[in-house]
Amino acid sequence: MTLRRDQWFVLEVLAAQGSIWVSNVRPPQARSSPGTIAQVLAEHGLCELAPDDILDTLVADGARPDWAARITALGRTALTYRALQQNPTPQPDPELDPLEIDLCGSAMDVLRAALVAAEAGTLPGVDDARLRAALAGARSVPGSLRHTMTPAPEELLAVLSVLHLESLVRDASGYHHLLRQLPGDLATWRALTTVPAQIGC
Repeated sequence: MTLRRDQWFVLEVLAAQGSIWVSNVRPPQARSSPGTIAQVLAEHGLCELAPDDILDTLVADGARPDWAARITALGRTALTYRALQQNPTPQPDPELDPLEIDLCGSAMDVLRAALVAAEAGTLPGVDDARLRAALAGARSVPGSLRHTMTPAPEELLAVLSVLHLESLVRDASGYHHLLRQLPGDLATWRALTTVPAQIGC
């Protein structure tokens, strides 16, 4: 089943509340009641519904809610996957000359781990050959954990795509640090997804 907009809305609200039980969701232009939407999401493992003993503790204004739900790990994964499908990694200018970039040690660790996964076939969508070529050209900066590299445009795209994935799942600092080094309009490079605020790298 492909989720409708109102169902995605409810799932996003649940994700924003973390492990808190939620019952006061009001999706705009909903085709079904919020409780029915939560039931559908629960049937697909995207959220879990509160049992009666939990509902008894969620009394608000003297009324016990008919339902309450919270997101599951699968629900979060679905939201991440949706973001990847809706916001593909931007394409670099094929005429762009190779550019020297600087990467944090943590970003290098992410890229190396992604290469291992891509070579094992467990990270589809990542070009392992181009990522491998980019990493092969990396040079450590003496006295630090930083590295520099001068990847070809296609190799730079492989690096950017991995750091973009990392920004969606765990840490956006390496992605933002790389974006700040790229020439031209950042909108050309930046994926359209919203990522956490910039963190010093």
